[in-house]
Amino acid sequence: MREQGLYGRNNRKDTAIAKPDPALIAVLINREHSRLSSQVKTLEKVLHAPFTDNEHQRLTQLATNWRSLLAFDDGAPKLGDALEVFIAAYQQQSPELERLHDEVVFQAGVYRMGHWALVKHFIPGVADCLDSFASVLPKHRDAFKRRYEACGNLPVEAQSQLLKAQYALIPNRRDPYRHEEMKRRGLVTADGIVPMGVKEALALIEREEAQAAQPAKRGVVAWVADRFRRG
Repeated sequence: MREQGLYGRNNRKDTAIAKPDPALIAVLINREHSRLSSQVKTLEKVLHAPFTDNEHQRLTQLATNWRSLLAFDDGAPKLGDALEVFIAAYQQQSPELERLHDEVVFQAGVYRMGHWALVKHFIPGVADCLDSFASVLPKHRDAFKRRYEACGNLPVEAQSQLLKAQYALIPNRRDPYRHEEMKRRGLVTADGIVPMGVKEALALIEREEAQAAQPAKRGVVAWVADRFRRG
């Protein structure tokens, strides 16, 4: 499976500076959430149905898939937990089944909101790939089909891996406000307060990193001395 961007921007020459592709992420997250919504709806049919081994097996596999394939790994465990509690109640034909179903629906909503919050925080360009109804613009859907599905639909497992690979390109994802870096630079008090403000501290860190990434400039004295030696 190719890991380039949707329009082939991330070629081998820029592997070291590869960045998340907003259009690719927009397509994949939209597909994932659509699948999740459809799967959650299938839970309704077991609310008032007798227990069957086939249905129990299907639900168990669904819980496994949610844990392994949902790309927003900060939210998938809670959603998987909620479904497994629902499955146990279904097996026991518990009177709490409907309440537990509502909990799964709630956690699915939390998952989707948290997933979008992650994307909007780290990859704001994703919003430009959506229309006013949060649907992916046709040109990006078509580009995805041409690049990844010219010979058939991309398996769900491959879509999951592709989306997770995009998220792996996000810098500081686990510490978005770079609290550890602020502590290392002495910008945080013992009480965990950032006196200059988090926004200002982040801007300071980014400016210093940008300066450090630039080639070192030779001092005027060194330049004059070099001219004299060559002269």
